[in-house]
Amino acid sequence: MSVTQKSQTQGAFSPIANRASALGTLRSLQAKAPVSGNATRPVYEAIHAEPNTSFRWHQHDYPAPVARWNHHLEYELHLITKGEGRAIIGDHIGSFGPRQLVLVGPDLPHGWFSPLKPGEVLTGRDVVLQFSAQWIETLTTLCPELAGLRNLLQASTLGIEFTGPEALQMGEKLVAIGTVQGAAKLAACLGLLADLTSAPFRTLSLKGENPALNSPEMQRMSNVITSLMAMDPSEIRHDHLAQDLGLCASTFSRQFRAATGDTFMSFLHRLRVCHACHLLASSPLSITEIGAASGFNNLSNFNRIFLRLRGCTPREYRRHAREMTALSPADATEFLN
Repeated sequence: MSVTQKSQTQGAFSPIANRASALGTLRSLQAKAPVSGNATRPVYEAIHAEPNTSFRWHQHDYPAPVARWNHHLEYELHLITKGEGRAIIGDHIGSFGPRQLVLVGPDLPHGWFSPLKPGEVLTGRDVVLQFSAQWIETLTTLCPELAGLRNLLQASTLGIEFTGPEALQMGEKLVAIGTVQGAAKLAACLGLLADLTSAPFRTLSLKGENPALNSPEMQRMSNVITSLMAMDPSEIRHDHLAQDLGLCASTFSRQFRAATGDTFMSFLHRLRVCHACHLLASSPLSITEIGAASGFNNLSNFNRIFLRLRGCTPREYRRHAREMTALSPADATEFLN
């Protein structure tokens, strides 16, 4: 059996589209010029709280208009209730699964992308709590008991994922906020925020807010990012993407970096390593086969880039993943992502 044939059996994390279908979105952008100056902020999401409320709680399906690579001024506590896929939070790209709980700070780009069959909808996949910096800062000033939130909020500028059994408990409390109204809803929110101050977490991104969020290239590149997250990493080629957008390779690279604050190859390496991590933990493929299936042209290159991004070799990662899965599924989830 070939590497390609084997990698197609890996379940929900398998790429949801081949190059021809996933790039349909990119080709539709070819004739569209970037939006000028301040005319729009393409991936900016305007958050509107309901009247007479201090924050916004909502649950939505996937796919949905709000389920895209986006940023906004508010803090966001985000729970995944079902489904799997790839998440991009700041410069972090990693796998996610049910019950992942993440807090992202203001203007930190983020998005969760799940592989779907044609016509499939993940009902109620995302549960979201959003609140303004002004509201939470006023709250921590008035309520000394919430002073511990300041460190948490500061850490969220890089995106944080809550870990351990506490994350499961906090996720349940976040869902429960949607079952009450009025003062009871506020009390439930405050209780959750207080509990979060003592919950363990890990930082996701190395870089925070992207200063290029208002760049005119952002609209085009935000659609590119969405398409890339759905593609097989081994099929992604820099020159092909540029050609599909009607750009030369150098112009595409410049626009990508202006919009994301990162080089295209750096982004692609993280995407490929994310895919490799999943295969290392879940498939019987050899290290060499996994490197090839993830888009690395040789084993030496695969080992070098994997070590730089994950801090261990692919072989060490596979061993740790198996050991941690045997000891604790919760700890394994934290390690694998």
